[in-house]
Amino acid sequence: MKKYYALAAVLLIGLSLSGCSSPSDTVSSSPIAPKASSAAVPAQQESRMTFYKVSADGLRVIPVTVSVKAGSRTPQNALAEMIRTDRHEKYPLLPAGLTVKSVTVENGTAFADFSEELNQLKSGTEQTLFVAMTVNTLTEFPNIQQVRFTAGGKPPKFQLDMQKDYKRDEAYIQK
Repeated sequence: MKKYYALAAVLLIGLSLSGCSSPSDTVSSSPIAPKASSAAVPAQQESRMTFYKVSADGLRVIPVTVSVKAGSRTPQNALAEMIRTDRHEKYPLLPAGLTVKSVTVENGTAFADFSEELNQLKSGTEQTLFVAMTVNTLTEFPNIQQVRFTAGGKPPKFQLDMQKDYKRDEAYIQK
């Protein structure tokens, strides 16, 4: 029994002595990592994203710039925001139910696939404005120089030639 008391006394003395060292004598085996600020985390940084909508007179397109998280600044999200904003206009150009199925980029060309509701744009003016909105929105991204369109995986049924690539045309942008 005396052995247990002796062992307990040694442990207590050891614990009490380890707490008596000065802070300058203490060496930490694991460095304290600095707190990561939200500015250091790219997904949390704010970024600017520009998309285009039809002007009030319905003849041109105008840029709209919004703040988004850096990770949300993608071509597909820009087109989704373009569609969402148009649907909230007094006179929307785009058909109800239109969605962006995918946007892929290869060698400077964006392949934008929309849902089949895109084929509901019948007039040449509607189709031209849609192309201007979409091309100008996508060419805001530095890696995109031209756009090819599909609706449900097939070229849209437009009066325009939809089998070609469309490049940015500033003539449709209202200054």
